[in-house]
Amino acid sequence: MIQSERKKSYQNALNEAVKQLSYRDLSESLLAEKLISKGHGKDASEYAVTHLSELNILNDTRYAQSIIRSYSRRGYGKSRIKQELKIRGISNENIEQAISKLETNFLILNSLIEKKLKGDVSDKKIIQKTISFLQRRGFSFSDIRTALDKYINEKNSFDIYE
Repeated sequence: MIQSERKKSYQNALNEAVKQLSYRDLSESLLAEKLISKGHGKDASEYAVTHLSELNILNDTRYAQSIIRSYSRRGYGKSRIKQELKIRGISNENIEQAISKLETNFLILNSLIEKKLKGDVSDKKIIQKTISFLQRRGFSFSDIRTALDKYINEKNSFDIYE
């Protein structure tokens, strides 16, 4: 009798896990938290997460890559993406592995600089605000400096010929 109740509890947690994953992808830890918050026991939640991971339905590496692609396209840098992965319950090991392949997208960085400065490189205050904005978006200071120096040099060289 107890065995069948336990089996039913595990099956209910597994059903709920599949239902949650049908809405959107989740990390292993977020799914476990969600199952526990829905009233499933810790053992049943762990069973569901383990079972779905073994079937490769739940995969933190794939989930991390998806988050990285999404946030990169939306103009975020490495440190902001790392922060987002931590919030979403990805382990530090998986974060480092996934983020190690990420290169700074200078096209996006340059377009964000253009959007903020609009060609005006004379106002130091606006340049400083732009640097702060880009750092909050997760870009490293060295990448910002490289892109900004190039942008300023291009704008100043155009001024000479105008």
